[in-house]
Amino acid sequence: MYDPFADPLGFQILETFRGPRTSWRTAGGIARQTGLPLNTVQSYFQAHRDLFVQSPLAPGGMPLYSLRQDLRSRLSQTDSLRTLAQAK
Repeated sequence: MYDPFADPLGFQILETFRGPRTSWRTAGGIARQTGLPLNTVQSYFQAHRDLFVQSPLAPGGMPLYSLRQDLRSRLSQTDSLRTLAQAK
């Protein structure tokens, strides 16, 4: 089974959903933030549709994506683990 947290590209894309104002993202916004080519981000979304929810609303024609709830929970758990590791 694919684990996006073990894949450097997957983890880089998932990291962009961290924070309270990043629930919904466009592929273009993720590409700008990460420096990845837009087609790489779009291909990742297409290849891993099971990881994301796509909004039916697409401002400016760009689809919006959000992490599925179980992944959002795992992402926040990685925050907790990092905080513990940094405290040591």
